[in-house]
Order: sequence, then C-alpha cells, then structure tokens
Amino acid sequence: MHRISAIPGGWNPQAEGVIFVEQTPAPIIILTAADTDIQTLAASIVQLPTGFPPVRVVNLLQLQQQLTIDTYAENVLTSAEIVILRLLGGRSYWSYGLEVVRETVQQTGAALVMLPGDDRPDPDLMSHSTVPLTTVHQLWRYFTEGGVENFANALKFAADSCLGQTYNPPPPQSVPRVGIYQWRAG
Repeated sequence: MHRISAIPGGWNPQAEGVIFVEQTPAPIIILTAADTDIQTLAASIVQLPTGFPPVRVVNLLQLQQQLTIDTYAENVLTSAEIVILRLLGGRSYWSYGLEVVRETVQQTGAALVMLPGDDRPDPDLMSHSTVPLTTVHQLWRYFTEGGVENFANALKFAADSCLGQTYNPPPPQSVPRVGIYQWRAG
C-alpha cells in the first residue's frame, strides 16, 4: 500500500503549538515543496508494478519547525532505504532539515538523492547525495521532464539503483513545454 500525502496542516508562525506529520515509514521517502510533484507522484503510483516498495511523500512546508523535522526523521526517515529530497532555492532553503536528513542517512546507511527543484543543475546541492552523480542526474532528469510516466519511471529507476530491483525503466522522455492539450472525455 502506498500513501502519498500526510495529514494536512502546516506551520503558522502566528499560532502556538507544534505540527507533527503523521506518516508511517516506507523504504522510499520523497521530500518536496512542490504540490505538483506530490500530485504527479500520486498519479504515478497506480502505474507501478504489483509488489513495488511502498512510497511516502511529504511536503517540506509541513516540516518547518525543528521539533517537527526531528520527529519526522526519527519516526519515518530512520526506516527509509532511499530518501529523495527536491529543494527549490538550494541548501539555504531548508538548511536545518537538510542537516537532519544528512545525519539520519549517515546513521542508517540509506541512499540520499539531493535534487534541485527546478530545471537548473545545482552541483553544490547534488554533491551531497550518497549515490553516484550519474544516478542523481538521471533522477533529476526524470523529475525535470515531468509527467506521470517519467515520475513512475523515476521511482523504478530509484528502486533499481538503490534497492537492487530490476524494473529497467526507459530513460526520461521529453515532455513538450508548450502545446495543445487534446481533451479526452472519460
């Protein structure tokens, strides 16, 4: 079973209290600030083969307080085998979270893939990955091209590269940046 979203919420600096993300652990964890990533991943999950390792996705906007990040790392990230982190704005965007994620994967031995959240390479950010840069670049291309098929293939590629699976997805397919969308009823 795959769960994509966590309990809705967020951190309002004007409100008191701490927000905790209630999510069960899984072998593949994806952290992103882009709702479009989360929606596309949700649509991609149904294309994955039966028996594919469970996937969890969380919006970084839910992980803003240090206690929230620490708790999420302890409850979810410590069980992950692959952590894919897409950051808009580089390391400074989520510096404390990045530090916690890096410490967690150092302790657990999980694979860490650090990806820019846009279409510009960020060698500094990507260099913090624990997998070969060729793997990082390929995953970044899947996410950059976008689309349900590319995201499903990104998950298969990550499972092949980091979990020893043999899904053998095709390389990322270019998705036109502009065009006419032909609506199909049904």
